[in-house]
Amino acid sequence: MSKYIPVPESTLKILSIGFHVPGVDLRSYNPSRLLGSDEIWEQIAGLFLACELGDSSALRRIPAIMKGSDAYLVWRAVTNLAGLASTLGFVKDVFKPFEKDGSGSEYFMATALGLTLDPDAIRMLLTLHNDASDEETRYQIERELSYLLEDTNGPISRGADESIESEDEDTVHVINREEYFRKVGDALSLMLGQLPGPNTPILGGKVFDVVKLARQLLERVGGAAPEIGRVHRHRLIFEAATGVNCAAFFDSPVKLNSLQATAILETFLESDDARKFVPRQRYFFGHPIGD
Repeated sequence: MSKYIPVPESTLKILSIGFHVPGVDLRSYNPSRLLGSDEIWEQIAGLFLACELGDSSALRRIPAIMKGSDAYLVWRAVTNLAGLASTLGFVKDVFKPFEKDGSGSEYFMATALGLTLDPDAIRMLLTLHNDASDEETRYQIERELSYLLEDTNGPISRGADESIESEDEDTVHVINREEYFRKVGDALSLMLGQLPGPNTPILGGKVFDVVKLARQLLERVGGAAPEIGRVHRHRLIFEAATGVNCAAFFDSPVKLNSLQATAILETFLESDDARKFVPRQRYFFGHPIGD
C-alpha cells in the first residue's frame, strides 16, 4: 500500500473464528509492517497474512503474543493458527513455556493439538485429560478426540461418565476415565489399522482429504441435523486448507445459512482448484504443510 491504513481491532477480532476479514483485503498490506505494529491484533493479522503467503516462519512469534495478552480471543486466534498452519511438534513447542503455569493453556493446547489432525495428538490429549482439573478443559479435550476419531457425535463426544459421591461430609466429583480411555483406545486402534502409513493426517476416524471434506461438509450443511459444532470445525479446517472464504456459512454463531454454505462448497468442488489437493496432505491456503 502507498499509505498505511490501520485496521480497527474490532474488525480484526473476526480472525479468532476464521481467516477472512470483512471489508479488508489483508493481501494489500505488508506482513512485516503488521508484525511490527504495537497493536496486538495487527500483529495477529500479520501472522495470518505471512502464513497465507507461504511464510510459516512467522509462527515463531506466537508464544510472545500469548505472553503479552490474556484475552480469550487473542489466544483463540493464535491457537487456531498454530494448529492449522503447522505441525504437532511446533504446537508442543508453542505451549511448552505455559506448562502448568496456571494460565489455563491446556484448554487452548487441546484445540491446537486437535487441529493438527495428527494421530499422535490423541495420546497427548489423553494425558491432558488425565491431568485436567476443570471441566471446561476436559470437555474441550473430549470434543477434540471426537473430531479426530468420530465422523458424527458418538460415545467419544459424550465424554467420560461423571458421578457425585459422598465421603463423610465431603462431596467428591468422580470422573470414570478408565472406561472412557478404553473407548478412545479402541477407536484409535481400529483407525490406525486402516491408515496407509505413518504421519497420515486424520479427521473423523478416516484419512484426511480436502476434497472429501468438502463433499462431507456439503452433505452435512444440507442435512436435517447438521451438528453445528462439527460444521464450525470442518468449515474452519476447509477454509484454512483452501483459502476459500467461508464467512457466509453462518448468519450468527448458531444460525447456519445452508444455502450460502452449499453454494460456496459446490463452487469449490466444480472448480479446477479442487484438483490441486491430494489425499493424505494438509494445507494452509493451498500451501502444503510439512513439505
